[in-house]
Amino acid sequence: MNRGILFAALTAFVGSATAISCRRTADPKQLSAVDSLRTKIEAGALTLQELDVKHYTTADSILEAARPLFLDRFMDTLDRTTATLLGDQFVQLREAGRMESDHLVVRTQAEMMVGRLEALRMDLISGAIDDEAGATAIQRERTKANDLLPMVDQVIANYQAMQRVLERQALVDSILMSTLEHQYR
Repeated sequence: MNRGILFAALTAFVGSATAISCRRTADPKQLSAVDSLRTKIEAGALTLQELDVKHYTTADSILEAARPLFLDRFMDTLDRTTATLLGDQFVQLREAGRMESDHLVVRTQAEMMVGRLEALRMDLISGAIDDEAGATAIQRERTKANDLLPMVDQVIANYQAMQRVLERQALVDSILMSTLEHQYR
């Protein structure tokens, strides 16, 4: 065997063994903190992925079709119950586009954060960052998570509100149509 090749192979083996033995182990507390954050954010991201954003498009279409009926009905004298129902429905339908946009933005932010946390975990495991840099990165991600999680909750609440709006649309349509029928008698 050629001496040069043997020397190169031996040097590579010793160098990799030295690198492996010098690699520090990741701090279990830091890994636990990253895993905890990732679990919370991933749960939110998965929930947002499961929610059908077509609800917002449906609501927006309903408003476009029924807007003239709403506006005509608002010109009439309404009892308090009818006024509240129609007013709430109109406002919720009007907000559908913004709710959809918020939903998509927050879902994207949550997915990106999951990716960052995965990368941070791998950096900690591989020893690419030291304990101090790891602690700083974890704190930064914790702060971002504390900002993001309430937004996830708000998007879920908006989605549930939009579901209720769509569920009561048949009642609203009957009120709007009864007004239309009454006008043509």
